Amino acid sequence: MDIKKVNKLFNLFIICLFVLCFISVVSASDDFSNGTSYIVTSDLSNDEIQSLFDSANDGDTFEFKSKNYDNISLIIDKQLKIVSDKNSIVNVDSSVSPKAESLGISNTFGFYFTQNSSGSILSGFNIIATAADYAVILDKSSNTIVANNTISKADNNVLVKNSSNVQVNYNYIHDAAKNGLQVQDINNVSIFYNIIGFNGRSGIEVSNMENSLIEWNEVFFNSFNGISIYNKSSKNQVLFNHIYENTNGIFLNAQSYGDRFLYNTLEYNRMDPDSELGGFETGNGFLFGEDFESSKKQLPDISYNALMHNENFQAKNNPANDVFKLGSNYFDSNDDEHTFICPMLLAKILKMDFTSISNGIGIQIYEDGQPVNDFAFFDQKIYIDGKEYSVEIKNGKGFVELDSSQDHVVEVKHGDKVPDYRKVNVEKYTPSSSDNGGSSSGSSGTEKGSGSSSGSSSGAGSGSGSSNSTTSSNDGESGKSSSNGNANSNVNSSSTSVVSNNQGNVIANYGTNSSDIISESISQTGEQEQAQGQENAAETGSIESGESTSPGDSQKEGKAYELDSVSKKSNPLQDNSIVIVLAIVFLVSVFIYGYRRKNEFE
Repeated sequence: MDIKKVNKLFNLFIICLFVLCFISVVSASDDFSNGTSYIVTSDLSNDEIQSLFDSANDGDTFEFKSKNYDNISLIIDKQLKIVSDKNSIVNVDSSVSPKAESLGISNTFGFYFTQNSSGSILSGFNIIATAADYAVILDKSSNTIVANNTISKADNNVLVKNSSNVQVNYNYIHDAAKNGLQVQDINNVSIFYNIIGFNGRSGIEVSNMENSLIEWNEVFFNSFNGISIYNKSSKNQVLFNHIYENTNGIFLNAQSYGDRFLYNTLEYNRMDPDSELGGFETGNGFLFGEDFESSKKQLPDISYNALMHNENFQAKNNPANDVFKLGSNYFDSNDDEHTFICPMLLAKILKMDFTSISNGIGIQIYEDGQPVNDFAFFDQKIYIDGKEYSVEIKNGKGFVELDSSQDHVVEVKHGDKVPDYRKVNVEKYTPSSSDNGGSSSGSSGTEKGSGSSSGSSSGAGSGSGSSNSTTSSNDGESGKSSSNGNANSNVNSSSTSVVSNNQGNVIANYGTNSSDIISESISQTGEQEQAQGQENAAETGSIESGESTSPGDSQKEGKAYELDSVSKKSNPLQDNSIVIVLAIVFLVSVFIYGYRRKNEFE
């Protein structure tokens, strides 16, 4: 065979291959662009809507245009886009539908996505599932998106099981009798930017989760844990969540291998004497259960979190487990004696310090004297010259704008149970040749006046003892208040140090003289464990692997509250289809150009 013909055929094959890739990428960018659109109005019965779903084709869109829909229980077994641009109220039927009975489904629900529904979208609804088992179920429905919905009042609001590549995002999930969101036997699922609160059990309950992401969620006022993790958990990431006013913040009671818990704020979680865990196993920021297991090489990474103001321990291990070491975290104190970490855990404690900069006072979290840049978001109350400020600590730093040509007295109270009072004299700003102007990229604190508290609160609008504040960003981004506890307006000093440095380095260490204040809290292992809760001396620990069990359900009822809006910090998803298309076009052009040049040389 002529070698030139072979080369031409080969080159033609390569070009065709890339053209096919180009077509597939473009078509995949909108699976519903070529489908049929249906308008669904409230004069249609549930059976009539179900009939429309059953006769539809993959890629069709159903737009719900009416305000209210009653007695809804729909099964989706096609790839459908089900949307409402009017925030339609869907009242879920409390009885089993005929189609559900025919498929052997005994639970009641609003929307049930089957394996054949993979790739579907549910968005824009207010789903009220009073007296139903579930509001939304995804069963083997992969690549499906549940977004921008309000979902409430079911026994368990949302269940995702036996699925992969699912997204649950931008939903308000509240007032379930049990769990807000349950995920079981899942892989590569993303749960982000949800508001999950006021549920009778956990905000998020996880069982057998792998390679998944839980990030940027507000999880609060749930009657059990904010996030409960059971059975097996492998290579998951729990990042940037704000978890507060639950029984515990995060409860890890699973075989955990390679999980990462980073940049979370776990605060104001409360003790519950009636909890199924026992009263002394509640009120913790991070709690390891008796079924927690791991291995030396795959211990969970728990680092750069802010664990503060929790009623029991900031982090607590089960007495039956081996001692092991956490990563570097901030425990709301520069004094090791007041961090309140369980003696069954070892920890590296991050410190907070202050320095004068060109236009105010900078606040910085330090690790071994070096600034920390990737860190949890939280609010810190401080007093400067007797005036109260609420400062958002963002990426490890904060900023209070004021006259830096004078010395200032900074007062701060760390902790609640045994407060760590600090009084720091911050000398006036002095420019230096190596200084870049002393600008700050942190958030600017808002002055309140001594002992006052006013403004808007992020998260739960009715949270008792809320620290209501507003912050403004010094780098052009909007600030957010997310603190939800009482701060003592009468801060008294028990130690004094001096900071005078324009590059943010710590010159003086801070001491405390508050060790004569006695803690009234008692841990499960007795007063001795509580008294030793500040000891973190060893450097290494190990956990052996073994078996674990699944949890039971609690029958507690949740309470209904109002919810203020929560600001969103960033969007972790981006549409890369344009970039991919341009890359493919470029490669095709290169091949065509090379092919023509080859002919010229021949």
